[in-house]
Amino acid sequence: MPLSPSRERQMAAIATTASVTPAATLACPIVSTLDRWITEAVQPAAQKWFGQPVVEIKQISAYSCRGMNGTPGAHISEHAFGNALDISAFIFADGHKITVKDGWRGVPEDQGFLRDVQAAACELFTTVLAPGSNVYHYDHIHVDLMRRASGRRICQPGAVSGDEVAARARGRYANSRGDSAMGCPRPMGTRTIAACRTRCRGKTDAARLGSGGRERARMIARSFPGRRAPWH
Repeated sequence: MPLSPSRERQMAAIATTASVTPAATLACPIVSTLDRWITEAVQPAAQKWFGQPVVEIKQISAYSCRGMNGTPGAHISEHAFGNALDISAFIFADGHKITVKDGWRGVPEDQGFLRDVQAAACELFTTVLAPGSNVYHYDHIHVDLMRRASGRRICQPGAVSGDEVAARARGRYANSRGDSAMGCPRPMGTRTIAACRTRCRGKTDAARLGSGGRERARMIARSFPGRRAPWH
């Protein structure tokens, strides 16, 4: 059944707009750029990765008369001019929430979405700082329209395609699932991965040897604590 014209307009509005909460005090130029970013980048990325629109964007700092990074004595921040916004989370139509802090290195889809919106922000804003740029931006994406005499733009970390980042994350998750299938916990680093695979090989070897072999292995292990039994 086709939608009525009014319903079509309503759905189109939902698919392109999102509220910024709490209410932010911002200068007119960044409001215009923010609207463009939401319409041209955030909503298309939301549809691409999750098949639904973003309905709310959480911000943790807008207009604030302070120095950069809240450091006393530092250069005046763009926040002091209402020319900057710090974004901490995106909320989708079904209530799903992606925080910058957890999603930046979270599941592949969250990583892909956040990297796509960050890369697009780098095309529209003159400064974009996200997790990995410095210790102050571990939990949010900072955007501003600072004007520099040199015309320099800052995009940190460098923009990377969300598809590329998600593909790398899926590869890591696939390796983790393979190790988990052998009875190992999800590895957290290369040393853990190596230890996990060593334990798993030991389990597999013992299983091949049968009950007698396993008993012999246990006796060897008790005799030589800290060493892997010579099962093969």
